[in-house]
Amino acid sequence: MKMFKMVGAVTAAAVLFGLTSMARADQGSMDENSNNACPVGLVSGMTLEQEFGAQVAANTRCIKKRHDVKVVIQVNNFCESEDTPNPSCTAAYALNQITNIINDYEITDGMVQGRDFKIAAVVHGGGGALLIQDGYIGPNGIANKNQFQSQVQGLMARGVTFYFCENTVRGMMKAGRLEQGNVAAGVIDGVKYVTAGVAALSDLQSLGYTYIQP
Repeated sequence: MKMFKMVGAVTAAAVLFGLTSMARADQGSMDENSNNACPVGLVSGMTLEQEFGAQVAANTRCIKKRHDVKVVIQVNNFCESEDTPNPSCTAAYALNQITNIINDYEITDGMVQGRDFKIAAVVHGGGGALLIQDGYIGPNGIANKNQFQSQVQGLMARGVTFYFCENTVRGMMKAGRLEQGNVAAGVIDGVKYVTAGVAALSDLQSLGYTYIQP
């Protein structure tokens, strides 16, 4: 009789474990791959099924709506194509990716900037030209070219904070592109500063920001 009870208990536990494992597996699959709660909004005006087909839509992993998501993007180049000269560049480094992140959070996932997510961009090195006003004439007498100024300003209007590395600014002053003692005259309004770009990336990560290098 005791043996029967023990076998019965073991069998029941095994069945329960199996059902629980199945439930966890289903939940894991849903969390990782399902689009049941996605999209909240339509990026292209079409559903995923209409745009990509049912097979793709059913296998699309969607981001769960969360709060207090913080992202920091390193921007250390001007042009998306390293071999393209500044005036010929048609795609700014990292700016399109930042736009895609915001669209995914806001449109697809229904997240709100400032409450659900924050985005910071630390700009240094070759990326510094993205934060200079287009047409600004520095002490060297040469007009700066920044065909992406409006795109930077558009991202700032959507809540992105741009931090300019002061070491990079020093290099631009030395080259005569910015004026010593009056840097703000040549920098896009609203830009903030950090003393060292790479150090700032580490500091922001310690404050909970997830680091992205496009």
